[in-house]
Amino acid sequence: MGPLHDVLDLIEFEQKSVEDALVSWRARPKRPFHPALAQWTEFAVRSYITAVAAIPAAAGVPYTEPLEPVSRLWARQRRGPLKPGNPDVYEEMVTDRRYAGHGVRELRIIRTGSVSDRPRDETEIAVAVGVLAGGSPVLSSRWRADPLTLGKSEPPRLVRLVEIGCVDASHRVLFEGTPQAAYDCYNCSVEAHIDKVITGGSYRPGEDCGGCEAVATCPEVPSRPGILGVSRSDLPRRSWSVTTGRSYRKCPARAHLEDLFLPREGTTENSEAVVRGQAVHAWIENRHRRTPQQPCTPDDIPALQGAWQCEGWAVTGLQARLGIQMIGDHALVCPLQDRLDDAEAHPERRVVVFDPDADVVVIAKTDLLYRAADRWTLRETKTSKVLGEGDLLERYPQLALAVVLARAGVLPGAEHCRVELERLTGSGPVVTELDVAAPDVVAQAQRVVKTYVAPWHADARYPAKPGKACEDCPFTRWCPDAAERGGA
Repeated sequence: MGPLHDVLDLIEFEQKSVEDALVSWRARPKRPFHPALAQWTEFAVRSYITAVAAIPAAAGVPYTEPLEPVSRLWARQRRGPLKPGNPDVYEEMVTDRRYAGHGVRELRIIRTGSVSDRPRDETEIAVAVGVLAGGSPVLSSRWRADPLTLGKSEPPRLVRLVEIGCVDASHRVLFEGTPQAAYDCYNCSVEAHIDKVITGGSYRPGEDCGGCEAVATCPEVPSRPGILGVSRSDLPRRSWSVTTGRSYRKCPARAHLEDLFLPREGTTENSEAVVRGQAVHAWIENRHRRTPQQPCTPDDIPALQGAWQCEGWAVTGLQARLGIQMIGDHALVCPLQDRLDDAEAHPERRVVVFDPDADVVVIAKTDLLYRAADRWTLRETKTSKVLGEGDLLERYPQLALAVVLARAGVLPGAEHCRVELERLTGSGPVVTELDVAAPDVVAQAQRVVKTYVAPWHADARYPAKPGKACEDCPFTRWCPDAAERGGA
């Protein structure tokens, strides 16, 4: 969103036209940008301007006198719960686009997609309107360690929070009311929640660790120098997963645009086999999450034979029947069979590890981590109509990463965690255990992981790879190379 804000700043604070602002931004960008990001930014700027023109005026504001843009951030300071190590005063701040006039303060929150994509979190709304109602302009740098220096300003008579979707120029007024109504919203929904945040809690490693400055010293993120087999580059710290590696191998630009969370054209992404595989995975995962835990049985299958769905993945016809067969076959090899009373099972558990040599955070989403007696096992489950041949580590890079993680001792268990592959096929289930202590298995796994990581790790430009990769790419709308070659 940085480039979008850069262009809007030129329009709002330097009074440039949309076209002149885009020309100026391209001529002197604050930071290098990808060609697809540039195309998205131009589209998003025009969508934002269109959406703003359709927003109704706030109460008491004439249409002929629009609100003025505000360059300063708004923030407020208040005392939090007293606890050793906590500051006496903490600060709440709002960013995004800020406007004021006629006694009104308005914050516009920008989405890359549409305002109809999902509801905005009520807690987020309450925090924003609380700061709008009681905040002051920030005069100091937001990044300095000392408390912010806040200026003086007239309190507003009305605060408003508006959401704007750039993919379709949509808008939605999330809150409009008096400062007292905003305080009431904050006090009812937020204060206790924020006090819990201030006092701290457990560590929760996950997708956000790649952008966390504390990841190198986090007690819940193990550090394993050299686990990826590459050396530190001049690029900033990033996170990597097998999904990143596969996307990069298809098209470097696609991997980069996924990291930027640009809007997707989802209808072109998934084949019938992929949808069926996702539906089967979701169904089995739900069964493994039952409380109390219990093994899957042949009866744990969808009731409708010709059409069923799970977690939004819908299958019909042959794919539906094949998926039911796979779910039934899984019951024959379910790892929760013959489990002990103290056994554990953790479906879809994320494993996070930091490689300081590469300055990369590795994020692995495991299908199932389970413990029987004192032995832990990681099981990856794959679906395929036909049982494939060839090197399993080459075919399934998630399996290679699992071996590397197991050998590095970052998975649960006093001894090395076992690694299994469960294949659900048209001809029945097959479970294969990999020997994570075998030097040749470990060496092959490390080689496979490195072939996915190394080119991505060294790349600062992420060029597009037009052609076949465009056929199922959800970002061709923004990619100028795909458009030029008919890939859109």
